[in-house]
Amino acid sequence: MNKILFSPILLLFLFVSLCSAQTGNPILIDTAKKFSISKHGYFYEDKHLNLTIDSIVSYKAANKLLPLTPGKVFSKGYTQSYYWIAFDVENTLNQSVHLMFKEHSSSINQLQLYKLDDLGKIHPLGLTGDHFPFKQRPYRNRSFIYPMVLAAHEKATFFLWADKRGQNLYMPMSIGRDVDIIQAEIPQHTLFGFYTGVFVFAMIFNLLLFASVRDNIHLYYAIYIFCMLIFILEEEGLAFQWIYPNLPGLQDYMRLIMASLSCGLLIQVMQLFVNQNESNSRMFRFTNYYKRFCWVMAIIPILMLFKSFIILEKIVFYINNFLALLTVIVIIICVVERIKAGYKLGWYYFIATVMLLLGVFNYIFNTLGITNFNLLKPNGLVVGLTAEIIFLSFALTQRYNFLKKEKEILLEEKSKHQVDLADGIFNAQEDERTRLARDLHDDLGGTLSIIKLNITAFQHKVLQLTDDERVFYDKTISMIEKACLDLREISHNLMPKNFEQSGLIEILKENFRTLNESGKIKFDFVFQLGHPIESTMEVTIYRMVNELINNIIRHSYASKATIQILSFDEHISIMAEDNGIGYNPDTDKKGIGIQNILSRVKYLNGKILVDSNQNGTTTTIDIPLK
Repeated sequence: MNKILFSPILLLFLFVSLCSAQTGNPILIDTAKKFSISKHGYFYEDKHLNLTIDSIVSYKAANKLLPLTPGKVFSKGYTQSYYWIAFDVENTLNQSVHLMFKEHSSSINQLQLYKLDDLGKIHPLGLTGDHFPFKQRPYRNRSFIYPMVLAAHEKATFFLWADKRGQNLYMPMSIGRDVDIIQAEIPQHTLFGFYTGVFVFAMIFNLLLFASVRDNIHLYYAIYIFCMLIFILEEEGLAFQWIYPNLPGLQDYMRLIMASLSCGLLIQVMQLFVNQNESNSRMFRFTNYYKRFCWVMAIIPILMLFKSFIILEKIVFYINNFLALLTVIVIIICVVERIKAGYKLGWYYFIATVMLLLGVFNYIFNTLGITNFNLLKPNGLVVGLTAEIIFLSFALTQRYNFLKKEKEILLEEKSKHQVDLADGIFNAQEDERTRLARDLHDDLGGTLSIIKLNITAFQHKVLQLTDDERVFYDKTISMIEKACLDLREISHNLMPKNFEQSGLIEILKENFRTLNESGKIKFDFVFQLGHPIESTMEVTIYRMVNELINNIIRHSYASKATIQILSFDEHISIMAEDNGIGYNPDTDKKGIGIQNILSRVKYLNGKILVDSNQNGTTTTIDIPLK
């Protein structure tokens, strides 16, 4: 990407064509502090990953670029393509200006900015990204910042190449004067300092509670807070800057690891908080398996550190986003179940989870490219997590008051049970509560006072925050004070949607309808099922058909394809035909797609036959019904 080769003819072509190219809407640099790119810029998706700077300059000259959406963040959801951004700049002043281009997302695999001056000469301004050491950045910042200098009345075109394959593409961009760009970072760091302080306080608070009362819920919750803190620092590029600046690429997988661990931990905390068990909840077995699945999912990104594939990264990406939403939904369902059973303390967890749900939805929708805005600053996820952590930490202190009331209920029922046995139980409870009260008073009283002083010490740094954020800060301090008062009183979690209901054929028909509306290949779907298929086999067939479709889309270069599913008395026949370029089935067996098909055919004791040449490919699979 860094080697720029121009022939004289190409230079002449570029110079002449720039006048008629997409330059009718340049960014006019005047005395303003900040300038919008979305109102003036263009973009191009490089699906084949083969465009050079020469090519994109030619494309722009030929008006092949698409305009950015004014006022909207450049967001494409999950991507496996490269993207180019282009924008024209004109300095209207009689003096040179020092500007900075800023890409705010803090998470790009590779990023390179080029400058094309009015003489047709291209100047590379630096290659950076998460896959390079932090010191390689043109400007040492958590975000990606490029210094830009324009002479008096200079006109130039800038081209940005971005690689974020295997992740969601969400790229807020801006241009501003260098001083203003740097000053804008100060309140942002202050804001994250405040949120980090809240997370650290809640984590220490729960660790101290665990050390005093030996209740595992506090340990699990402290670990959950730690995972979410690392996740947020990863999202903002601060962990890469502060913790491991010489380990590029690690943050991509750390986010996945922390997200999966957090989902499982949050389910564990919910089970302990609402006292969910097999005898009082129909969801107990499911949540047990679900949280273990989340923890297993945290292992996959660790393995991806050594060797990974785009298809694996895509699968893990979507699974993690799905898990984040499903975890919160599962928790709400389980808590509502316990509330209906009379467990009133579950209302605390319900309210805390609803706060988190709003932030998770905002974050996931932005990640998937469905939306491109944040409900609150710095983003909905951070605010939602902070509100959930504060409220739930407060609720954990109320949990002890609930236990106290529970004891009173047990005392009222004392006469209904054996007196001696009940007395023994209550005496043991009283002794334990006495010990807990003593430990809380002796160990936590002074420590909580110090923590409160440390948190309020940040008060002079919040002067730059908005009124709403100051109100939130004040509420946080009030909540901490309430927690301290309460403590003093105590001492004194892939299946297609609706698959089981709709069935294999209906799901596939819907998939082909979507492919024909949005894809370049015309798919025909032929089916004839004379006998019902058991659900397990339906799922396996669905997976195989999906792999066949994916292979056709990615490798065949076909314009038409036909998928057939026919059932007979003793077997089911699946046939996929396309008019593509074909391949050698004897040598091209190493792809993960064909390996998945072969393994599923073997599992079902079936047979597969591939006939491929330059006129296309026909794959036939026969699966016995017995």
